[in-house]
Amino acid sequence: MNAAIGAPERILIVALDNVGDVVFTSALTPSLHRAFPNARIDVWSKTYTAAIAALIPHVNNVIAADPFWAVPPSESRPPMVPFLRSVRAVARNRYDVAIVTEAPWRAAAAVAATGIPVRIGPRRRRNTHLLTHVLPAEDPHRPVLQEQARLLAALGIRADRPRYRLDESRLAGPRADIASRLGTRFTAFHPFARERGRCVALTEWTQLAFAMHARGYPVLWIGTTQELDEIRRSHTHPRGFYADQLPDASLRATAAALSLARFFVGHDSGPLHIAGAFGVPVVGVFAPGQPDRTFPQGVGPWRIIARPNPAGITAGTILREIDELSLASTP
Repeated sequence: MNAAIGAPERILIVALDNVGDVVFTSALTPSLHRAFPNARIDVWSKTYTAAIAALIPHVNNVIAADPFWAVPPSESRPPMVPFLRSVRAVARNRYDVAIVTEAPWRAAAAVAATGIPVRIGPRRRRNTHLLTHVLPAEDPHRPVLQEQARLLAALGIRADRPRYRLDESRLAGPRADIASRLGTRFTAFHPFARERGRCVALTEWTQLAFAMHARGYPVLWIGTTQELDEIRRSHTHPRGFYADQLPDASLRATAAALSLARFFVGHDSGPLHIAGAFGVPVVGVFAPGQPDRTFPQGVGPWRIIARPNPAGITAGTILREIDELSLASTP
């Protein structure tokens, strides 16, 4: 049975997911704040996504710990103790409402263990007895933000035309430092994805970098050190910048740099959504992906290239999309 919901004083958004998923949750907080202007809004996130969760408008605090049940094959399982400590921290805060944006049963169980009286989430396998307000299962063919906005209906909130947004003012220090190093006339490229089989060839990205360099836009390459080393050592490209050489090489520094970029081009992944959440114009490459679900839904202009595979996507293909946005015409 659904628990009654009054005007909550403490709201927890549970986003124990990846970077892009955390960005998506930022579309919830403006509506929550308008409906409950005196309520405290916190986020429960993974450790590595906490820097992004802290940029969500109207969020007061982030509780961060890595769940031990969702581990990529290439990574080791995190210890259980830090996550159990985060469960206790959530319990101590005595939240009135938890909004579980993704609700696999283990995440729903962790939230239930904190004693939060109202727990709202979509129906997933084995989770219905762990939530107090269970929404119909997500439609995988509808935009994420439209599906996510249904979570607010249990609180009597109607969210029209949701858009994700991050607060760049919370990055004032890093932005000033990075602007002094990179300037403010650069583009950001993220030519990588977890599955390399859906990535456009790096030779095409480097050709695109030469085209941008000729227009007066050096490139900031986004990726892990291992990924960026592949570009540095194996592919001829014009002089540019690398995310792992930003101050402290953190996700926070990368976010600050993305907020300064004139435009962003990359595969469907967390960096694309971070850039779009700052209002940076973006060109997204889905080859393949879920373009009807995870297309850019931020506050800036965007275009996408959606193909069943990356074959045939060239530097020229991407450049035409950049020009359609009128982002980087030749000086």
